[in-house]
Amino acid sequence: MSLAPQVLLDGQLLPAAQAKVSALCDGFQFGQGAFETLRTREGRPLLFAAHHARLAASCAALGLEAPPPAEELAARITRLLAAVRLPAAAVKIIRFKELARTTELITARGLPYTAPDYLRGFRLLTVRQGEREGRLTGHKSLNYLENLLARQHAKAAGADDALFVTPADQVLECSASSLFIVKDGHAYTPPLSAGILPGIARARVLALIGPERAHERPLTLAEVRAADECFVTNALMQVMPVSSIDDHKFPAHAPETSAVRQRFVSAPE
Repeated sequence: MSLAPQVLLDGQLLPAAQAKVSALCDGFQFGQGAFETLRTREGRPLLFAAHHARLAASCAALGLEAPPPAEELAARITRLLAAVRLPAAAVKIIRFKELARTTELITARGLPYTAPDYLRGFRLLTVRQGEREGRLTGHKSLNYLENLLARQHAKAAGADDALFVTPADQVLECSASSLFIVKDGHAYTPPLSAGILPGIARARVLALIGPERAHERPLTLAEVRAADECFVTNALMQVMPVSSIDDHKFPAHAPETSAVRQRFVSAPE
């Protein structure tokens, strides 16, 4: 879906075509920047405290100025949504290095996932990737090319997203979402120690299911394929059933996945 015709650049509402940054900025030339993508409902950002905290942590790690206080940043998002008339939207907050300062750009677009996506379930294609390490691990940085290329490869093969798997057959995450499996009534997801992103929706699912039935532990590709159900999460899709990984099929309308999705949508923040 295309971006809305207006954006907020350093708090100023502008037509998107007039929003300009320096061609010499490190955000453009070297990807020194961080971003958050969040879902809104009725003009209000959802799970905003968690998104703001993660953005602040990424800015600190990447040498960027801290974002404004949560109340101020939420007010900027509300202002943009009112201007573009999108009560339900995908909002992206980008903070990046521009010469000697940090610049902030906020954009909005319609939600990218549709009812047919949830009915059919996502199809995942495994993509091999090395062990996660380095300063960018666990942060949503503008160095996003590996994820983008993996997703483009998956889509070209008829899938919806790429599932990263290490040479040792350890499952990590998808290019834009966290992975869960369900086995014998328990949910499992790879641990943050594997170098995956601390997903906002991932954390909410763990809390909704509870520690007695939701577990973080390493998962092999064989274990994932042997699961009863599989689903992926991010802040925009919330909970998306997985109908296949490569040639292996899963039930797209499995009971635990459906129950988690309903609880995610209806639970108070």
